[in-house]
Amino acid sequence: MATQALAAGDRMIGVWRVVVALSIPLVWEAAGRLSGSPWVSTPGLVGLRLLAWASDGLVFHITTTIEEIATGLALGSTCGVLCGLALGRMRVLAGILRPIIVALYSVPLISLAPLFIMLFGLGQMPQIVLVSIVVFFLIFFNTFAGAESVDEDLIRALHLMGASRTEVFRKVIGPASVVWIIGGLKVALPYALVAATTGEMLGSRGGIGFLLNNAAQQFDMTSLYAALVILMALGILTSGSATRLETWLLRWRHAAQ
Repeated sequence: MATQALAAGDRMIGVWRVVVALSIPLVWEAAGRLSGSPWVSTPGLVGLRLLAWASDGLVFHITTTIEEIATGLALGSTCGVLCGLALGRMRVLAGILRPIIVALYSVPLISLAPLFIMLFGLGQMPQIVLVSIVVFFLIFFNTFAGAESVDEDLIRALHLMGASRTEVFRKVIGPASVVWIIGGLKVALPYALVAATTGEMLGSRGGIGFLLNNAAQQFDMTSLYAALVILMALGILTSGSATRLETWLLRWRHAAQ
């Protein structure tokens, strides 16, 4: 009975999701037609603008943003994991460097975008660097917390049994930190999209942020909404990818349960 009630509840939630998803564009379309205001636009006009963009370089802009996110994510997460594991197990070094890292993290990272544009120009490099730094801090703090939380008694017991540092890391520290690392990665993915888009808005020759900035400068609300729709789709894709990645990497935990 309880299982049937849960299944019925899930079906009801699914129905309401469909209703809400269909109601939003319908209400928007009605509001746009009734008001006639160019500031409101309509989903129909937005769809036509997306079709026009599809044959005029939209793939290039989407690919540019995805490349920036992927490259920055790879660089930032690698450095964040390595530094987090190292400092998480070196208490003295962590005590020296952690205040400095916290001070750097307290600087609004988006404010660094103009500096990166001046240093690296208007290509993809400023966005990649910005994404890398944002991802680095989020991954670092999570990894540091995971490595620091490992039970010291367990590590001492392994050393007494003759385990080497490599074995201790492979069998205890690494697996204990994986959940924390994945949690940081799941948080970092949406912020990577934000960082890439913001960098593109401030100065770039391509990307979704570039389209968004162009639309805003021309007061073209239809193009602005079209760019926002693309960003929403990328955000949903990013969130879904993070959830699937977490499920795949932590499949051993579900098997154990």
